[in-house]
Amino acid sequence: MPRPKIFLVGGPSGAGKDVLLAGARAKAADVAFVVRDVTRAADQCSALERSVSPDEFATGEYALRWSAHGTTDYGIPARAFEDALAAGRTIVLNVSRGTFTEAREKYADRADVYVLLVTASREALRERLLSRARDGDDAEARLKRATAYAPPDARFWPVVRIRNDKSLAEGVDRFVAALTRPAAFCVPVVGLVGCSASGKSTLCAELPAAAVIAADDFYLPRDACPRFDLAADIRWPAGVPDAFQARGNADLNHPDSVDWAACADAVDAAVEKNVDAGGGGVVIVEGLLLLGAGAERVRDRCAQLVLLDDGYGDPAKQEVLWRRKWTRSGHLGKASYQQRGVTEDEYAAYWGDYVSAAWKEHGLDRVEEFHLSDSQMLVP
Repeated sequence: MPRPKIFLVGGPSGAGKDVLLAGARAKAADVAFVVRDVTRAADQCSALERSVSPDEFATGEYALRWSAHGTTDYGIPARAFEDALAAGRTIVLNVSRGTFTEAREKYADRADVYVLLVTASREALRERLLSRARDGDDAEARLKRATAYAPPDARFWPVVRIRNDKSLAEGVDRFVAALTRPAAFCVPVVGLVGCSASGKSTLCAELPAAAVIAADDFYLPRDACPRFDLAADIRWPAGVPDAFQARGNADLNHPDSVDWAACADAVDAAVEKNVDAGGGGVVIVEGLLLLGAGAERVRDRCAQLVLLDDGYGDPAKQEVLWRRKWTRSGHLGKASYQQRGVTEDEYAAYWGDYVSAAWKEHGLDRVEEFHLSDSQMLVP
């Protein structure tokens, strides 16, 4: 008997989970789509839900159970689930993301457990949520919650991603294909993080990746970025240089300066393109601020995080980096700081008091939180 597969379906509101589930159920007769119990009126239930009273729910036996908004209870009936599991079938469960870990802990020894994450672009989410809004609904608040949906951490989960931006027929076909060939939809995403000028872009150019997504391409407009004090935060040898006065005080070394939602969309689109091409490739997302607070929606897509060791605390190694950055032209479409008249001493002060300090705060000081081992650190 084949080893069973369990797919835990999740995704933000507006991604189209219910319609894909209904369509896939009609096309994949050999798959067990377990109907869940819900404590709400029958006319508010989908085809994969059964309305039950609170008293009936309280006495029911469930493989998984959870609540939403403190008013509605959901459960996966134990008998239907266990029958499908015992028969070695592929099982699809429409569950809350809060049950993912429980499901893996309870059933990973009896089945291959996947998260099947249905996603969509922000534009698609907006269009769908606005179209279904009723009087009194705060559609923008729902959109904000939907775009903030945090996927499961891909370092610990095999995550099958279905991007549902196209027609219903295409979405259903992708859903069914993922149930039969999950490995083709589990495109590994590698996060490459390191200090400015540590060699991320150079390394990526040499790697055989299917796609490289640079977080630098997703900076917010300067007036939407956090600020730092050019004059007070840096010990300039002789006042703020003209090139830095022109640069302004937008803090581009702070994670809040990056549109992580747009960056995540780009990663998802690259994964989808790789799947369409037959899979087998790796998507790399590289950035200075990937370890920072706020980057979770991109970081959690990464099956592996690799840190470039910049030699922080070693003056000789730091000089290599700041000289590289000082003389580099073309970054963000700018001439080098050397070409803009900044002296060595001025740039060394900028690097030490601002660039390196920000990297320590938003990068190095957070390394232990992500349990990066020596094998995940590279010396450029």
